[in-house]
Amino acid sequence: MPAVVLHVCDKFGVRGSSIHGVSRLFSWWFPRYDPKRFDVSLCGLKHPEPATAWLAEQGIPVHHLRRGRFDPRILTDLVAEVRRRQARILHVHGYAAADFGRIAARVTGARLVLHEHFADPRMPAYQAVADRLLARFVDRAIAVSESTREFLVRRRFVPAERVRLIWNGAPLEEFAPVPLERALAVRRELGLPGEARVVGTIGRLNAQKGHRYLLDAAARLMARRTDVRVLIAGDGDLREALGRQAAELGLADRVVFAGHRADVADLLGAIDVFCISSLYEGTPLTLFEAMAAGKAVVSTAVDGCREVLEDGTTGLLVPHADADALAAALERVLGDQRLREALGRRALQASRRYDVRAAVEAMEALYEELLAEPEAAA
Repeated sequence: MPAVVLHVCDKFGVRGSSIHGVSRLFSWWFPRYDPKRFDVSLCGLKHPEPATAWLAEQGIPVHHLRRGRFDPRILTDLVAEVRRRQARILHVHGYAAADFGRIAARVTGARLVLHEHFADPRMPAYQAVADRLLARFVDRAIAVSESTREFLVRRRFVPAERVRLIWNGAPLEEFAPVPLERALAVRRELGLPGEARVVGTIGRLNAQKGHRYLLDAAARLMARRTDVRVLIAGDGDLREALGRQAAELGLADRVVFAGHRADVADLLGAIDVFCISSLYEGTPLTLFEAMAAGKAVVSTAVDGCREVLEDGTTGLLVPHADADALAAALERVLGDQRLREALGRRALQASRRYDVRAAVEAMEALYEELLAEPEAAA
């Protein structure tokens, strides 16, 4: 019989965004697990969210415990769910899932995999205390970048020998370059001139993503180039504030806020340069998508971005929170077609290392490694 793996997640949307990156990962991972070897299901600690319905549409039902963030009943509910499912592995995502999950795994005898998606510079003090107390209950931890690996070891007290680096990835075939006719049609739909040079970004509209620096950079850039437009796709709690900033900078008619869009490949086809302005990251999924679409990428040199991109070869890297540097890099790429095409071509070639199937196969190998080990004494 296949081994039962229960993914446990704190939340599926973050601060006003309807679908968090980890939700997209679940939608890519679950259909690719080998059903002959693993029976995989998903549990959420809190109440249903907009992403719950979206995941169900992808064929991934979520069992919600419907508890508050610090509700101690999460533990008894989770233990009951592990036993009901007869789960042999708990694969946890998020602080609360990790805390309650480690105890539940210890109580039930399941093995525990802690998946860290980014090096959180604002990790709460209580979490450091919990991690120190519960570190010995982590059988394996997955880091999505070298910086995340270091975070797990130094800040979350996971023994280094238990950490595995498994890069995020994307279903590359879904983001292959789109035909020119389709790209132009998307531009018309969004009100972007066909002859414009378009800088695009996709992601949650929150402080982490650094959109305010992108808008500041755009103002500098547009003062020198009248043909530049900016496309910002995504939702989040900063939507109104960013709209006000664009208006105050005089960019209201040159910046398009597209909201949450599912047609990521079409959006990527409609832009000339993809921009990541984040202040910190793990490895953003949109980076792999843009690379698979053959787009030139300008990114802040944060965490996994600087590990995936080779500056000057597969993208351009700039300091974070530096609008001047970001504007200069964008202007350089927009003004040099040969550079833009070369960066996009090499990014497309490099993207082949980040197919989501490789990530799933690595997780399956990790599960088998754990299942082959003798169980720890209670």
